[in-house]
Amino acid sequence: MIQLPHRSVTRFFIPLIDVLTLLFCIFLLMPVVKSSEAGDGPDPLPGVEPRLATLDPSKLEPAQLLQLVEQERRELERLRKEKIEALQQRLVIHVLEIDGDTGTLYYRGQERVPIATAAEAHALIRRQKNEAGSREPYYLILFPVKATGFPTQGQFRTYERWFAGTVHGFSNPLADALKGGTP
Repeated sequence: MIQLPHRSVTRFFIPLIDVLTLLFCIFLLMPVVKSSEAGDGPDPLPGVEPRLATLDPSKLEPAQLLQLVEQERRELERLRKEKIEALQQRLVIHVLEIDGDTGTLYYRGQERVPIATAAEAHALIRRQKNEAGSREPYYLILFPVKATGFPTQGQFRTYERWFAGTVHGFSNPLADALKGGTP
């Protein structure tokens, strides 16, 4: 009598067919991958000029390296100045102060004007938007320089609500000092 094998042959061939299919797909993709690698050298870094990306520092004299570094510093400073000028053309910066003794918000125009209610804040915002014309007002709210306990968390949230529809930011010198900056 003929005995059937204990293991089926199909249990061997099905995974083999999967592997062969995968190898065939890789074979078909090889020309595509090879043509993209056949470019003229490595792709330069994004955002870096080609002369800097292909530059080999080991082939340059120290004086040339220092000159190149100084040239790049000047370029960086020029770009920073252009960025600041572009922002100044787009924004009108208004500085608001928080009183360290009471936590009251003040606008310092020709005189120190307290902003005690949401209506006063919105009136200030409307007036300054009209004065700004095509530029956008930016409100920088300064915290007190000394730790006095003001503004309270409630006052902070209130000021956030008042200026929610505007471009604004807070400057807290005490938090900057804790991070390692100067107060």
